[in-house]
Amino acid sequence: MGHIELDLTMARLGSGTSEMELRCVMGNIEVTVPPDIRVVCDGDAVAGNFEVERVGNTTPPPDAPTIHITGTVYLGAVTIRIVDPNAPSFLKKLKAWARGEDVG
Repeated sequence: MGHIELDLTMARLGSGTSEMELRCVMGNIEVTVPPDIRVVCDGDAVAGNFEVERVGNTTPPPDAPTIHITGTVYLGAVTIRIVDPNAPSFLKKLKAWARGEDVG
């Protein structure tokens, strides 16, 4: 019954697969992952959502470490955001749109 943000952008994972199990009841969990980590997501949601959101170029290298995220959501949301740090921010996109430019 709250909000949790897990920022893994500065985390250093060893080779192979790391596991993370999340349980969310009437709340929100947001996990931010850098694009150089492969994400496998197997979550179940009951009256909620368990989703992966990609921002920017998020293709990991072939030898990238893997994080396997599992869990269950009840009346809440789990969002795994894979974010490219070089992707333009919302504000930059808005300014480019106002000038009629294409940011991508």
